[in-house]
Amino acid sequence: MKLRTPQRYNCVSRLLALEIAAAGALSFVAVTAIVSSARAQRAPQPAPAHVENTLPPVTVQQKAPPAVSEPAPAPKQTAKPKVKSAPVQQAEAPPPPAQEAVEVAQEPTTPATALGTYNPALDVQGLKIPPGTTLTTAGPVYGYQALSAISSTKTATPIEQIPQSIQVVPKSVIEDQGSRTVTEALRNVSNVQGLDDLSIGNTDLQPLRLRGFDAEQWLDGLVVNYNAGDRSSFANVERIEVLKGPSAILYGGGPGAPVGGAVNVISKLPTNKASGEFGVTVGSHNFVQPYFDVNQPLSANGTVLFRVTGEYTAAESFIDVLEQERYSINPTLTLTNKTDTTLTIQGRKSRYEQQAYQGLPAVGTVTGSFRLDPNLYIGSPDIPKSFTAAEGVTVTLDHKIDPVWSFNVKGRWSRTEFDQNSQATFFGFPAVGSQWEIFASEVQQEQEELTINPNLQARFAAGPTRNTLLFGADYSRVTDRGHHFSDTYGNLFYIFGLAPPAMTVDLLNPRFPIPYVDPTPSNATEFVVFGDIDNLYVTKGAYSQIQTSIYDRVHLMAGLRVASIEVDYVDLIPTFSAGSPVTTTTDRTRILPRVGAVVDVADGLSIYASYSEGMRWAGFVAPPSGRVEPEESEQREVGLKFNLASNFTGTVSAFDIQRTNVPVLGIASTQFAKQRSRGFEADIIWQPSRSWQVLASYGFIEAEFADSLIFPRGNKLDAIPEQSGRLWINHAFEEPMLRGWSAGAGIYASSGAFVDNTNIWKTEPYFLVDAKIGYANERFAATLFVKNLTDEKYFTPYPWFGGQVAPGADRQFFGTVVYKY
Repeated sequence: MKLRTPQRYNCVSRLLALEIAAAGALSFVAVTAIVSSARAQRAPQPAPAHVENTLPPVTVQQKAPPAVSEPAPAPKQTAKPKVKSAPVQQAEAPPPPAQEAVEVAQEPTTPATALGTYNPALDVQGLKIPPGTTLTTAGPVYGYQALSAISSTKTATPIEQIPQSIQVVPKSVIEDQGSRTVTEALRNVSNVQGLDDLSIGNTDLQPLRLRGFDAEQWLDGLVVNYNAGDRSSFANVERIEVLKGPSAILYGGGPGAPVGGAVNVISKLPTNKASGEFGVTVGSHNFVQPYFDVNQPLSANGTVLFRVTGEYTAAESFIDVLEQERYSINPTLTLTNKTDTTLTIQGRKSRYEQQAYQGLPAVGTVTGSFRLDPNLYIGSPDIPKSFTAAEGVTVTLDHKIDPVWSFNVKGRWSRTEFDQNSQATFFGFPAVGSQWEIFASEVQQEQEELTINPNLQARFAAGPTRNTLLFGADYSRVTDRGHHFSDTYGNLFYIFGLAPPAMTVDLLNPRFPIPYVDPTPSNATEFVVFGDIDNLYVTKGAYSQIQTSIYDRVHLMAGLRVASIEVDYVDLIPTFSAGSPVTTTTDRTRILPRVGAVVDVADGLSIYASYSEGMRWAGFVAPPSGRVEPEESEQREVGLKFNLASNFTGTVSAFDIQRTNVPVLGIASTQFAKQRSRGFEADIIWQPSRSWQVLASYGFIEAEFADSLIFPRGNKLDAIPEQSGRLWINHAFEEPMLRGWSAGAGIYASSGAFVDNTNIWKTEPYFLVDAKIGYANERFAATLFVKNLTDEKYFTPYPWFGGQVAPGADRQFFGTVVYKY
């Protein structure tokens, strides 16, 4: 089969110039409260009021409380009449529920209680709120622009005041684009790479890459090991916050603090008005996905709130054999006094089943004299489905002690597991002709985690400064039990070049005469153990951070973390050993700093610079020394942030990340390398009116080996395109005959990337065009999405055992119908 591929030219620079007539809509109408002056000691609350959804221009400029030593007198109590807001026409499809005429029970100094609970994510100082802003439980959003973020600092802070590139993908973007996976939604953010959702388990345990390095995916601020369960579900997602670079000051858990960045998926929370949403999406390859979102107060006074979301998906694939079935259900109970205390209990149960996908070899796809069928599934068509599952409970207590002090405690228990079954090729090149040697493997793991993270926060004024102090600690204990067993079908000696292959399959005319059977010593032709582990990870940390704004023009941030990583790695039956267990340890405590500054050089224009470090477990290696030092990284970043006329916003940044002690796996040994990533990027949102929204991003990156005994210095890291970018335009029609209709289109472009670290094979550049058209009113929405409109044929690197690629998805159509109340 002859594949269409773009010519070798600067793909991103030319394709991002493409003009697309498109459309989009402003988010559903906002609900918030206009704030008044701060108070230094407790006072009775004003009567609840209704506020209008569309906000006038206002600055949530909390008059900072005085220094603790000089409390101000309590203000006079005033009763406010109830005011019924007028109905507001909503333009977006579909608008989120419970956002019109929301009951407000708030302190006069903060909108933190505007959605019926005390919510620290809404307790933002120094924030200018433009008209049409929406309050969500994760923070205020103006169309496509999130105005604040909590992931980077663990305090609700305007993004313009954070000395780091923080990008947020709000629900409005996810819904307008009809994103099917987290990876697809993250294409809106520069220098983020991830796998398309073709498999439920993979030997690459960190499929997300930020600025060239592995990135953890968190859920509500806590690490999620291996990202198990239905990781593609959006039914419970309010927004996705992306932290670029090391963020070790405030985070630990699992294998340690991030060295390359983190993606924090933030869940929906209950609000104080009953609402519901029911929808179904159907599409190509028998895709069916019903979902629901029900928000229901359980008490008449709004102190007991409940929300439950759920989603089920069944689909086939453009890849032969693959069939998926997955579900996720997420109940949340909130207990609140509506003014200063909220207890939230979040449950999660999720499962994903699908045959594991192994990719295709590089020879026969991106190189070689022949071409394989890109839809080919390597392995027996009767192979059992693999699965991954997760369940857990997260408990969060938020309490505001007084206008200065507040605290937060978050804890989670979770249990995850996956069992991956596959028949696959060893290498990206054939043994002879179009014949590949094959093997069968089973990768099975179970994890159980207990995490707790308390924080104490103080906000106070001192002269011309506004200050936020944060003190916190975290403790995480994870048990990890699993194995990787294989039946090499007699091909083991061929791996080392000692014998010809014993079992091969012609992938031009594939036949798999041996059915898949879980490898065990009793039923395998040639049983090989690649690992049989019983691990314990204990991470601990204590940290402090200060944020200071001087004359509201200079914003400083500094912090220190005392981080501890203790890992007992036990391999019960190491590869090629006589069967005696091997134990390695990681035990390291060190201080990790983070400093940064933002300077407002003009209204709406700031420059910033920052330095940060990270440290995490090196992972799944057993050197002869018996001790493994953790991976470490440090990042230097400078950039420009702008917010012009509240409708042209963005970040332009340059960065340099140095990463040390990175394990590089050979066939029978492990070496440790240094890697470096540097580049620049831009993330921009332009919203010239309520009916137009434009999102654009561009990233350039050089990610390479700085020092390695296995790969030459300067070799590029696999699966990292040098250039990539996104452009998306939406328009909501305002003409009377077309009111309620919207349309949108966008393009994603990427240069080629090396298939593995040897830099022998490289994929070609490609671009994808998506489009949508929809109609929505207050109760109903219907949208048609087209993915890969031009039916582009392309491959991307696919980390399996080395030398594999995956074909891109074909042109696909999806239709979504939603009813809400």
